[in-house]
Amino acid sequence: MRKQSIVLLVLMALMLAACGDDDSGAAPSDVTFDIEVIEIKGATDGIDPPSVDPETLSEGYGFTPPGEYDADNPNKWQVATYLYSPGAMSVVNGDDVTLRFFGINGDSHQMWVESPDGTKVTDVVELNRGRELILEFTADDLGHYKIVCATHAPTMNADILSVSG
Repeated sequence: MRKQSIVLLVLMALMLAACGDDDSGAAPSDVTFDIEVIEIKGATDGIDPPSVDPETLSEGYGFTPPGEYDADNPNKWQVATYLYSPGAMSVVNGDDVTLRFFGINGDSHQMWVESPDGTKVTDVVELNRGRELILEFTADDLGHYKIVCATHAPTMNADILSVSG
């Protein structure tokens, strides 16, 4: 028990030292995020399919109904959605941000980054499957920047929170 207490105290001291005690906060820097553009899918024959076709809710959803998904199992159906992974990131206000995307699923994605006030901070670009695309901007505003995919809106978005340093 004594050894565990000592280890715990050492860990706490290291954490406090890493945090520092000044009020200056983090200085802006260059930040790079690697983001995959993916589609996730789930199939089941254990529950009834949804009463509303998910594809009518958003281009970002997919649905293969019973009878079409698996010819050998007329009760099995599948849903899918596109997303950015990771879907949430954070930066310090003033950071120069590089977003490096890799398209894994979906033939094409029309996308851009919006500032917290909703204005575009990058051009509208197209990302295709198997390609890498880089977007860059400076996080000049505090708040939530949004990565938007118009092709699969409104469900395919990611969030970058810009906090004060």
